[in-house]
Amino acid sequence: MLGRLNRCLVGRMGGGFATGVVFRVDRDGTVIFANAGHLPPYLNGKEYPLDASLPLGLIAHSDYTETKVQLKPGDQLAVYTDGLLEATSPTGELFGFERMNALFASRPTAQQAMKAAIEFGQEDDITVLTFTRLAVGVESTTSLSAPILAPDSANA
Repeated sequence: MLGRLNRCLVGRMGGGFATGVVFRVDRDGTVIFANAGHLPPYLNGKEYPLDASLPLGLIAHSDYTETKVQLKPGDQLAVYTDGLLEATSPTGELFGFERMNALFASRPTAQQAMKAAIEFGQEDDITVLTFTRLAVGVESTTSLSAPILAPDSANA
């Protein structure tokens, strides 16, 4: 999937590129990842290493390998965009990797992770997804949330 998308984007990005990660979660807890230069996910509060790869749109023939993970009941997987990492405080300080590691070590919900970035000063787009594998018979409490951010009056 990433290889085909990459070939479609080469020459159409105006000199830019895009990162991305695709993954499939199966009912048995198997997760298969393919990464295109995106930030690594967190598994149970620790950064999960994915194979290094080029972002989309740079060169026509890039390889995107698959990584397989088996989630056990209670395991949490968190995937996020760089808007979280690059949140900037009013004094110009970046949220950064150290804060990210501390945040995900607490195994936050997606809402808690977004709230931490917003309170820090996040102004870029942000997406955080968290998945927790449930034991058989446990009912899901899945919820989706998107905060409403006030437009910047200088850019309005």
